[in-house]
Amino acid sequence: MKNTLLLILVLLISGCFNTANTANTANTANTANTANTANTANTANTANTANTANTIYYSYKKCTLKNICNEFNYTKNQNSYALFAYKPPVDEFYIKIKDNKYYVIYKNIFSEGVEMGWAQMKIVTNNENNLVMETNKIFQTLGNYNSIGSGDNSNYVPSRNYRKDMYIINDFYDGYSFKQYQKLTFIKKNKQLLLDCKSYMKDLDPKNNYSGMFYSVCSDKEKIYFKEIPEL
Repeated sequence: MKNTLLLILVLLISGCFNTANTANTANTANTANTANTANTANTANTANTANTANTIYYSYKKCTLKNICNEFNYTKNQNSYALFAYKPPVDEFYIKIKDNKYYVIYKNIFSEGVEMGWAQMKIVTNNENNLVMETNKIFQTLGNYNSIGSGDNSNYVPSRNYRKDMYIINDFYDGYSFKQYQKLTFIKKNKQLLLDCKSYMKDLDPKNNYSGMFYSVCSDKEKIYFKEIPEL
């Protein structure tokens, strides 16, 4: 009788240990699954961050005060976006966001010729309604040296492709620059950006003769719309 009771006790103890081991194994598996799920989520978040970090906008539409609008298409050269002096024969602009850095690339047409350049912008405000950014340094990439920067108006800025009257958006030529304060306010609407020309003209620096990247289009009181285009 004693032997039978001992055998039953041993079996009960053994069963308890097995149950505990099974529970531990399940917990370990659950922990691993949770970790894997977390890692997967982190990977997805990282990918999403990377996808939203690089974006480019193009000034595809201009409208007059009478709401007469013209639309334009961006130009590509091989595998990059490009600005050509007179194709199309209007001022053009790109906003490029790369690795959370913001750049504005511009083309201005004057009676004397064409000027192109770019600026790295400092973000002042960026929320669901507005994007406000500013800079005090412009890099010129095409055209005669800017007179505001005490340059030589008789000579061309020797950037790459300047003889072709072309500038590749991703070149970021930095061989010549001049000081000029620019503050840009954009209104966000329907996944587009609208330049607030009234604010832009108000914030122009009188010491720079009120000139700037958007001076010509904003002095004509045009509305400039930007839309997102594929990243190249």
